[in-house]
Amino acid sequence: MYPNRYRLGELTAHVLGLLERRREGFAEWNEEAEAKLTEAATEALHEAGRQFAEVADDKPYWARIEQTVLTAVLPRYFQAAKAEHELEKNKFNLWRGGDFISRVAYGGAGLVTALIVWRTAIPDFLEPLPLAFFIGGPLLPDLQIWFAKRRYRAKVRAVIESMHEEDSAREQYRPLMEGMPSPVDEQVAGPQTTSTPTKTSEGSR
Repeated sequence: MYPNRYRLGELTAHVLGLLERRREGFAEWNEEAEAKLTEAATEALHEAGRQFAEVADDKPYWARIEQTVLTAVLPRYFQAAKAEHELEKNKFNLWRGGDFISRVAYGGAGLVTALIVWRTAIPDFLEPLPLAFFIGGPLLPDLQIWFAKRRYRAKVRAVIESMHEEDSAREQYRPLMEGMPSPVDEQVAGPQTTSTPTKTSEGSR
């Protein structure tokens, strides 16, 4: 089979990695941004296609790869990227955008919680918990951003993994498909007629 870099899963990872670097440069997510990202993806596929042509002469295979990436991968990526772009634009919906005042307020809330916990009877192994409340309060916006980005990376990885699975499924069924005649071949061959020998009468000699 062909090298991994020309397989559907690896090409999907390559194209989406390229688009992720381009996506950060757009201030607004709109049709123009999607058009430019689609153009970048198409150029990346064409460049990979030129390299693939030096390895193998299988235009139908590469046409399926390009069609899958452009019609199946990009719409799913755009849906996730659009939501992430809007979330970043709104500063991940953090209270006051996670500014200094909000961090001080979170720290104060952590301090109050720590005092309440200190004044209650807690097991010895929970004694560091009040200190964690006080220190972790100002870091709460950073944790929220980290979890939001982690969820987005998981969505992108899910798209890539689905293409790996799609590629594996195609490989499993490919021998069966190769053994079947294509519709084009059947049309060229046309209907086959079997000729039967004509009987000659005994009187005609």
